[in-house]
Amino acid sequence: MLAGAVVAAVQFWPFHAGGGRPTATTKASAGAAAGAGGRIVTVTPTGVLALSDPDGTHMTRVPGLGNVGTMVSASSGNRYLSLINGQLVAVRPGRTLAVHPAKVPLSSNTTVAWPQPFADHARALVMLLDYGAPAGASHPIVVVSLATGRQVSLGEGAQVAGDPQARGVFVSVQAPPRPSDAVAQADPDSSVMVRDAGRRPVILVTAADLNRYLGEAANVPVSLAAYPAPSGSQVAVVVRPTTRNTAVGIVVLSRAGRPLGTVRASLAARSAPVWSPSGRSLAYLTVGTQGPTLVIRTLGGRAVARRLPPVAGTYSACVWSPDEESVLCGGTNGEGWAVAHAHSGHTVAVPGSGTPIAWLP
Repeated sequence: MLAGAVVAAVQFWPFHAGGGRPTATTKASAGAAAGAGGRIVTVTPTGVLALSDPDGTHMTRVPGLGNVGTMVSASSGNRYLSLINGQLVAVRPGRTLAVHPAKVPLSSNTTVAWPQPFADHARALVMLLDYGAPAGASHPIVVVSLATGRQVSLGEGAQVAGDPQARGVFVSVQAPPRPSDAVAQADPDSSVMVRDAGRRPVILVTAADLNRYLGEAANVPVSLAAYPAPSGSQVAVVVRPTTRNTAVGIVVLSRAGRPLGTVRASLAARSAPVWSPSGRSLAYLTVGTQGPTLVIRTLGGRAVARRLPPVAGTYSACVWSPDEESVLCGGTNGEGWAVAHAHSGHTVAVPGSGTPIAWLP
């Protein structure tokens, strides 16, 4: 009965696993990538912000910002870049970057909710009181207005992402330990919640439900990470068993918690799924015997798999082009990019450098 239910779900949901076989990387020139236009915001291996053409050429370092570290995030629409300590960089007309005088209190005890810290239509920033602790643990959550510095406390949680629609967060909440547990072990996250200022918290989904959607046993310990679409109307939840290095899959939910689709795949360990600017498509990196692969899925449509060229290290970050025609991915060692066409065509390797953060028009 369980197998039948899983098969029925896979056949019904438009995000079901499947799609075409990965296409091999072509030997086309990097000029094909340049045709996409725009500029790539990247963080160099030494922690400096730079701008580059999509084909990896004409890279210029941004003066006056110094070393920004490696954990940099872009807001929806690429209006701001957030640094891990809460500082903001504004994207000015003419594709220039400059420090933005936001009224976010900076402290050595707080960090932003990486990689999606922006909330309330990029008018607020999500901060975690973590005292320098490693990511993934449960910490107090504060949402700070960029204009006024006003703070709203939203409890505690792990794997926090800003709510694009409101001054709030999507957050995974860890299950409390059971008194009957004889052996101490890492507790799975029990649910994903939406907490918005001035509203009652809403549980979107439990870990047991997510496991069931993906064909796993309900009691498998997992950690959960939510990645809301730019509009906040839907959210992709990555389900990662605590006993494995790779995630088992993704479940896409509506804002009300209704399942819109499932993806069962071995996701790359250090990467996050990325929504297209319109929220109609989702791109994510997978690992397997055929090497790194970029998969692009359209809501209610098909999946396209693009095999990526090998790089030293692994691919860890991808960004969408403003017109949603291309996806650019970079490697963990900062050397070598791949540009994949989202709908048809080919994938090309380009000599880009650094971790891609945003693709400006």
